[in-house]
Amino acid sequence: MDTRIGSADLPKDTLRRRLIAARKAMTAPDRMAAAVANGSHLAAFLTGSSVVCGYLPLATEPLETQLLDLLVAAGTTVLIPVVSADAPLDWCRYPSPTTAGAFGIAEPTGPALGAAVVRSVDAILVPALAVDLAGHRLGRGGGHYDRTLALLTDGGRATVTAALIAVLFDGEILDEIPAEAHDIAVTAAVTPTGGIRYFRS
Repeated sequence: MDTRIGSADLPKDTLRRRLIAARKAMTAPDRMAAAVANGSHLAAFLTGSSVVCGYLPLATEPLETQLLDLLVAAGTTVLIPVVSADAPLDWCRYPSPTTAGAFGIAEPTGPALGAAVVRSVDAILVPALAVDLAGHRLGRGGGHYDRTLALLTDGGRATVTAALIAVLFDGEILDEIPAEAHDIAVTAAVTPTGGIRYFRS
């Protein structure tokens, strides 16, 4: 993927469209290989964690649910999100029965644990289209993770030490992404060939 698309001069919507188009142009075997590699890196990093927030990925995202199964089998409590309009994500324990959500993403139908549960987890896997070298994240534009990650701060200052890990394809760590004052940076990213990369302690 051409990292020049990460120019901070590009509007977020333009950058987002280019990144989504690049993902859609990938072959299914390439996407699966990336998801498997990311799962291997994350399994090694997260083994031993008490509670991890994951998510049920879209077909074009570099994550597979087998990672969530492996974590549960190892004794980790895994939570997956439920989307509510204009609100932080709610969470449900994985595995759970699912239904098709309003955004075309499978959502769990088990008991909701509340948005504030993110304050007591060890790590949050964050879907992203790209991140930059400062950890600024470009999502799909719904703002759900921005509102959720804001629960981990007090006046913009981090108050929770959970690892915030963006899950990416190779080539999606860019030099710079347009960022706003309220954006919450991730602490790390995982890519298939690069493994876990940290942006701040």
